Amino acid sequence: MNISSAIVYADAQRHPDLRTRMASMPGVEIHAATGDGRIVITIESDSDRAAAHTYEAIERLPGVLSMALVFQQTESNPDQELSPCE
Repeated sequence: MNISSAIVYADAQRHPDLRTRMASMPGVEIHAATGDGRIVITIESDSDRAAAHTYEAIERLPGVLSMALVFQQTESNPDQELSPCE
């Protein structure tokens, strides 16, 4: 599992539409937004690759000026870990 957070810098006039579109994306949650276009989000995904695809999809949304990763953590899946050698 990949958990990350980012700040999205957006055109303030497109802010409401962007919030709606991002909130509808799987694994994306909006935590805060400012009137000048900054939006704080978290993304939860099954893998690093899925998280990267979500970042790319957000960056391509009309009105997104830039996006800055703030935090990223990958948690392993205990069912997929190797058994220790005896």
